[in-house]
Amino acid sequence: MPDSNTPGAPEVAALLAEREHLRAVLRMMPVGVSIVDARGQLVEANPTAESIWGPRAPRVELEDYGFFEGYWPGSDRRLEPHEWALARTLRDGQPVANEEVDVIAFDGTRRTLLNSTTPLRDAQGAILGAVAVHVDITTRRQAEHAEAFLAEAFLAEATRLLVESLDWESTLQAVARLATRHLAEGCIIDVLGDDGELHRLAVAAREPSRDALLREALRYPPKVGGTSPVARVFTEGRSLLLQDITPEHLDVHARDPEHRRLLEALAARACMAVPLALGERRLGVINFVLYTPGRRYTERELGYAEELARRAAFVVEHARLYREAQGALRARDTSLALLEAFLSASPVGMGFIDRELRYVHVNPVLATINGKPREAHLGRRVNEVLPELEESERIAHLLRGVMESGEPRLSWEGVVPPRAGLPPRPVRASFFPVKVEGETLGLGGIVLDETERKRVEADLRFLAEATTRMSTSLDLGTTLESTARMVAEHLADYCLVDLRTEDGQGLTRVVAVAREPGSQPLLEEALRASPVSHPQSPILQVLESGRALLVPEVTEVMLDEVSIDARHQRVLEHLRPRSVMVVPLIARERSLGVLTVVSQDPLRRYTKHDLTLLEDLARRAALAVDNARLFRRAEQAVRERDDFVAMATHELRTPLSALSLQLAALQRSVDTGHPPTPERLHQSLVTAQRQTERLERLVNDLLDVSRISTGQLHLEPEEVELSAMVHWLVTRFEDKLAEAGVVAEVHTAGPVVARVDRLRVEQVLMNLLSNAAKYAPGLPVELRLEREERWVALSVMDHGPGISPEAQARIFEPYQRASGKHSRHSLGLGLYVARQIARAHGGELTVASTPGQGCRFTLRLPLDTVPGSEPPR
Repeated sequence: MPDSNTPGAPEVAALLAEREHLRAVLRMMPVGVSIVDARGQLVEANPTAESIWGPRAPRVELEDYGFFEGYWPGSDRRLEPHEWALARTLRDGQPVANEEVDVIAFDGTRRTLLNSTTPLRDAQGAILGAVAVHVDITTRRQAEHAEAFLAEAFLAEATRLLVESLDWESTLQAVARLATRHLAEGCIIDVLGDDGELHRLAVAAREPSRDALLREALRYPPKVGGTSPVARVFTEGRSLLLQDITPEHLDVHARDPEHRRLLEALAARACMAVPLALGERRLGVINFVLYTPGRRYTERELGYAEELARRAAFVVEHARLYREAQGALRARDTSLALLEAFLSASPVGMGFIDRELRYVHVNPVLATINGKPREAHLGRRVNEVLPELEESERIAHLLRGVMESGEPRLSWEGVVPPRAGLPPRPVRASFFPVKVEGETLGLGGIVLDETERKRVEADLRFLAEATTRMSTSLDLGTTLESTARMVAEHLADYCLVDLRTEDGQGLTRVVAVAREPGSQPLLEEALRASPVSHPQSPILQVLESGRALLVPEVTEVMLDEVSIDARHQRVLEHLRPRSVMVVPLIARERSLGVLTVVSQDPLRRYTKHDLTLLEDLARRAALAVDNARLFRRAEQAVRERDDFVAMATHELRTPLSALSLQLAALQRSVDTGHPPTPERLHQSLVTAQRQTERLERLVNDLLDVSRISTGQLHLEPEEVELSAMVHWLVTRFEDKLAEAGVVAEVHTAGPVVARVDRLRVEQVLMNLLSNAAKYAPGLPVELRLEREERWVALSVMDHGPGISPEAQARIFEPYQRASGKHSRHSLGLGLYVARQIARAHGGELTVASTPGQGCRFTLRLPLDTVPGSEPPR
C-alpha cells in the first residue's frame, strides 16, 4: 500500500505543472533569477541567470561557493564563499537588497551585478532555500564611465586650449565654443577688468541663428554689486543652477527694456552660472545656457562646469602676467628680448625646462625662491638644483607625466627648504607643456611664493583676535594690558603704551609688557631713568607729529643720542633694542598716545609691512581707548547731571520756599483780621521782591545756557555809548552795593561808542559787580573803561581774597561754583554765560588775580563788532 503522505499521480502532475509554469515565468523575466535549496544547491535558474553562471552550473553547496569568481567593486579582493549574498541569506535568514559585485561570467567576461536575495520558508518558518535576483548593470556602468571619460576629455581639451596660448581673450572664446559642443547650447564669459567692472569677453552659440543675439548681449555684462542672479554669482562666489527660467527671472536680470527684449528673444530655458575665482579673488563668471525646451542641467554637469571654471580662473589669473609679452609670443623670431624682459620683471617665479627636464631659463624671482643664482639652474635638473628637497623625485615624476600626457598640472603645493639663512617657504606651482606646431618642446612653470599670503593671513587672524580682545572690556587699563600682551606675543619682545595726560601737556606710561619675565624690571628701570615726556624721547616726538617711526636697525650711535645720562644708557644696553617701531594712537583726528614695540632678536628687523600692521592695530587700539574714555566721561556726565539736577532743585526751591513763607504769613495776617503794619508789609514785600529777583536770575541763567548749547544766543546790536552805560549801571546797582558795604569807583577816558547788544553787556557787568559785592564785601571796587585801538576794555577790579591759579582755569566752565559760604547761592553759571556773551560779540572775558590781592575781570569788545576776530590778551 502506498504511504498516505506520498503524493498520488494527480498531485505529482499538479506539482510538475506548477514548476513548468514557474519556469515559463522565469524565462520571460529580463533579470537573472536563481533558486537554491537550504544547502545552497541550485534548484532552478532562468536563461538570464544561465547566461551569467552557465547553462550547467555545478551543483555546489555553500562551502563550495568559492568556485564562483567574484570581486568587491573598486577593489581586487575576491569574495570568500561565506560572503556571497545567497550564503549570507541562507545563514542569517536576512534578505539582501541591491548589493553591487563584479563577477567573472562562465564565458570569461567581467560583469557588474546588482544582487538581491530573500529566504524561502515553510509554514513553521524554517528556511527551505532562497531566491536570488541578478541585475546586470555592466552596460550602465560602462555608460557612466564613458560619460565621465567624455567629461574628462572635454576638460582636458579645455585645459589644453587654456594653456597653449597666452592670448587669454581668444583662448576664452575658444573655450566658450568648446563648451557649446559638450556642455551648453550657449556660453557667455565675463571677466573682471582693471577698472573693477565685468567685461563680456566671449560668447558662443551652438546654433548660428543665435550668434547675432549673443553679440548684442556683449553690451550687457553684469554689474559688480548688482542684484541680478549672475551678478550675485560673482559677488558671493557661489554657483547658480537655474532649471526653469521664467519671465520673472528675466525681469530681475534685465538692465533696461532693450535688454529685456534681447533676453526674451534668446529664449533661454535653463542655465548654470559658475564663478571664475582663485581662492577668495573673484575673476569673472561663466554662464552656460540651454535653449531646448525640456532640457535640464544635472548636478554632475554643474560639477564639470565648476571644474572648467576653476582651471580657466587659474589661467586667467596668470595670463594677466603675460599681457606685455603677447606680441612677442606671437612673433617668436623677434620675441626673445621682450620675453626675457617680461620674465625678469614678473612678480612670480617662472622657468622653462627642456624634454630632459633640465632648466633652460629661470627668471630672477624663481632663482630667489630656490635660493640659488640663475646660472646655477641652467642645464641642471630640479633634484640637482635642490638636492635637499625631499619631494624632488616626486616632482620629477610629475614633470614627466605632464610632458608625456600634454596635460598641465595646476596648483601643485610644496615647501622650499631653508637655504642661506632663509626660512622654509611655502610655494604654489603650475606646470604646462610648451608646444610649437604640435610638438612638445618642454615645460613651463609658474611658481608663487606663498610666504606673504600666509603671513597676511596670520596678520589678519592677529588683528581679528586683537580686536576681539579690545572689544571685550570698556575698562581702559584692562583693554591696553590685553592689547600690549598680545602685541608682545606676536610682534615684539616688549611693548609699551603711553597715553596723553588729562591736561594734554605730557605723557604717562600706562602699560609696559615684556615677553620674557626677566625684561620686566628693566622696562620699569628705563622709565625711571628717562621719563616718557623727556624732550629727546622719540615717543614724545611721534605723539606731537602724529607720524609713525620705523627704526629697522638700532645702532650704538642711536642709543647714545636718545640716552640722557650714563644710567639711562646702561639700562638701554641691558634691554638690547635691535629694531623699533613707534606709532601714534589716533582717534577722531586726535593723538591720544603712543604704542611702542621693540625687537631684541638680532635676526628680527622690522619692515614697512610690520609698520603697516602695527598702524592698523594702533588705529583699532586708539578707538578702544577713545571709547573707554568716552564711556568714562559719559559716566561722569551722568553723575554731573544728577548733581546739577539736585543742585538746581535745591537752588530753585530755596527762593520759592522763602517767597511762599512770606506770602503765607501775609495771608494768615489777613485771614485772622490782623493786617500787617506798613513797616512789616514793606519788609515782607522787599523780601519777596529779592526772592523773585533771585528766581528770575536763576531761570535766566538756565535759559542762557540752553541758548548757548543750541547755538541760539542771538544778539541785537545797537550804537551804545559805553561810558554813560557804565555810570548808569553803577547808579542802578548802588543800593545792592551799599548793602554789601561796597563803594564803586568809575574811571572813564571820555565817551566810547561801540555797536553791541546793550542788555547783554549790562548782564555781564552786573554779574561782575554782583561777584565783587559777594566775595569782597566792605571793600571798594573799581570800574575802568579804556580804549585800545579797535577794542574797548571794561575792567572790574575788587580787593578781595583773589582766586587761586587752579580755580582760574575752571571758573568760566558751566556749573563751577566757588568754595566757601557763597557756594550755596549759585548754580555756577554766571561767569560761563558772561564769557559766552563776550565771545558772541567777537570779544573775550578774562581774569587776572593774585591770591590775597583781589582779582581783575576784563571784558574786551570790538568797537565794530567783528565776530571771529581775535581780541588782544
